[in-house]
Amino acid sequence: MIVISPIQEGILKALGRYKFLTSKQAWKLIGNKNLQTIYNDLRTLRERGFVDCIVYGGVSKSGTMEKLNYLTSKGAKVTAEIDGKNIDQVRHPKSTNTLVKNDFFHRIYTIDLMIAFDAWAEKNEHETIFFDTYFHKTGSQRKQNDGPLKGKTRVEIGSNNFIDPDGIFLFRTQQKEHLQILEVANGLDSKRIIQQIRNVVYASYQGYVSEKYKVKTGPKILIAFERESTMKAVIQRIGLDEYLRNFDDLSKYLFFALQEDARDGWEECWHDVAGNKVSVWA
Repeated sequence: MIVISPIQEGILKALGRYKFLTSKQAWKLIGNKNLQTIYNDLRTLRERGFVDCIVYGGVSKSGTMEKLNYLTSKGAKVTAEIDGKNIDQVRHPKSTNTLVKNDFFHRIYTIDLMIAFDAWAEKNEHETIFFDTYFHKTGSQRKQNDGPLKGKTRVEIGSNNFIDPDGIFLFRTQQKEHLQILEVANGLDSKRIIQQIRNVVYASYQGYVSEKYKVKTGPKILIAFERESTMKAVIQRIGLDEYLRNFDDLSKYLFFALQEDARDGWEECWHDVAGNKVSVWA
């Protein structure tokens, strides 16, 4: 019989949901336990072979080394038993060959926003149908019958093009289902972000995203920025962009927020294409 403490069980379940977590993210999810307790329990879980981690080859903004924790196959099996799920429902890397380190901060910022959304949805009693991210994978590098390995959010556009949004998720309120696309915009390159928005808007308006997920409603597009200056520059560029002017009612489908604000208050932070604060899900 495997003996696991309640805190360790909470960590395993959280990793099974988000696939990757830093110690501080796990601490936020577990609740008001001492951070050192989370460090100690993660170390114990690693020593027992339930958890492993990616050690980032640098330092975080706070000056400390970061580790991105994930379930091993052994840990995923135990988590499935604890949660009463099939192991395929427990998110974990199927192979360490697919672990990528060069998107470390982008990955943890995406997870931060996923956590913020989950907290908002739970508080408002909304039902989350799914929340896929670019680092949740489908297919296989080894098994040809499973198809090629790719991110679950990949949306094919015809036979020669595709988009890979950072997140695509669906939730249900009492009124209806809401399909959402999330892009996590880091850095200062507003030109690159505008091109990314063009591609996602095209795929959305042409119905490719709704078709992939077999949802009747069209998606709303959420762009979460690391820097306020970049967000303002993008909003200004959109007002002048001739390509994006071809899409009707863009103000009803495209929204912007700062990542920091979204983490602190998911619902209250979004702006429309004119820069006005709006209620996206009213």
